[in-house]
Amino acid sequence: MLSFAGQIPSEGNKHFQANELTIQYFYLIPYYNYLDIIPADRQALFAVSLFWTVLVDEVCYSNYRNQYPAFRQKTQYPKFIGNCTAPSLMSSECGHHLHPNKILQAINDYKDTGNPEGFGREIFLKNESKVKRQPISYNMVLKQSIPVIKDEVKNYFTNHHPEINWEEFWDKCLAEL
Repeated sequence: MLSFAGQIPSEGNKHFQANELTIQYFYLIPYYNYLDIIPADRQALFAVSLFWTVLVDEVCYSNYRNQYPAFRQKTQYPKFIGNCTAPSLMSSECGHHLHPNKILQAINDYKDTGNPEGFGREIFLKNESKVKRQPISYNMVLKQSIPVIKDEVKNYFTNHHPEINWEEFWDKCLAEL
């Protein structure tokens, strides 16, 4: 995650705290090469990991608002938002948190060409992909990840936030799939 996040221009993250990582939809589309820092055979794993990370964060925020500040401080999970600095075909939704399903949509969104003529283009010009990325097949990885993430959720909430019933939390996660 750090190598991926390290290449995101800081000018592209203006809506949240400076120390909070926000990932805009267009950072994941094939038109840009941000995801290319991840080896091709691991991109599905990365996308599914990012999906679960954002999903767990959003489930906690949406359903356990009182406990969220402590959760956020411990996890420091990234936020997934709409496009702000590079308007694209996807409706902007600038500064709005997106459902993590859109992570899995973005990685194979070949219709979205980012910001070829728009504002802030110079920020992202160097990250336009010169080679068309192959589609990322993530369905099997997502399916296989479910029991692993269930165990992670159980362990995390049992050990760090026992006031949140992990089984109830997990059911809320599954409802979002």
